[in-house]
Amino acid sequence: MGTSFVRYGDYGFWTPDAYLGSWLGSLVGELQSVVLREEWQEQLIKHWRIQMGIDGGVMWVGLDDFLIDDARREFVLVVAKRALDHSQPLGLRTGQLFIDLLAGRLKTTVSSPIDYLERP
Repeated sequence: MGTSFVRYGDYGFWTPDAYLGSWLGSLVGELQSVVLREEWQEQLIKHWRIQMGIDGGVMWVGLDDFLIDDARREFVLVVAKRALDHSQPLGLRTGQLFIDLLAGRLKTTVSSPIDYLERP
């Protein structure tokens, strides 16, 4: 099983691909419940579905490419918070880290120690 880095701006976190795939599944499910989706949201759903099937440490969440302004970041943050309630246990910690990253509370980089995976 690979481990991928989820990046947004200068920060991010490492997570096992299986955990990330589970979390992306929760996000996609929540995004699909949005009735009137914009084109970028449809593209994000497609992109995350593709990423869910990847293993080997090369999953690319694409936050910098899709969340190009604060409105999009806020939208995905709201969706992520709702998705956390429906997340499978496998993706729960990754979801918490994802939310912290988008909220600006996570300041780890690609070279930071990976002790954050165990902490709730």
